[in-house]
Amino acid sequence: MGDLDGSESAETTPDHIFDDYTTEELLEQAQSNAQGTFIVTASFLQSRGLSVDEWAEGVGQIFVRGWDTSRAWDAAEFMDAMLTNFRAVGAEVVQTQFDPDRSEATISGWPDPDLCAVFGVDPNLAARFHGVAAPIASALGLAWEWHRDGEETRLVATRRRDEGA
Repeated sequence: MGDLDGSESAETTPDHIFDDYTTEELLEQAQSNAQGTFIVTASFLQSRGLSVDEWAEGVGQIFVRGWDTSRAWDAAEFMDAMLTNFRAVGAEVVQTQFDPDRSEATISGWPDPDLCAVFGVDPNLAARFHGVAAPIASALGLAWEWHRDGEETRLVATRRRDEGA
């Protein structure tokens, strides 16, 4: 093991140490860590009899503080921002349809079914994290819906009629 000054000590060093990882490897690790945190949190909440849906809504109410709520967003720009966030945690965008009034997308890989299997968590339980976007969308003059279809999730952002154009 290297000492703080960079010299080698008598201990054995690992073949691959922390600063040998590429940016791509670190991104993959970060994505797995982020997904894993959400997946096991959903499982923990359920095991304690707490509502995963209420947790997701509460997280969304806190996350909205990081969004520009000074104006209404259109559905396309919100969907684009959400897809960026989902890609950042490892989702793959399968299909999109952008329109200012109603935008739809299909993603896969969130939650990661293999990671859910590692932790013994039903992907449908972990997928409830998609509800985080609903209070954010509402604060931006939009409605948010999602539903699972196998290993894919369909996302829909719609401009609320009471917000005008």
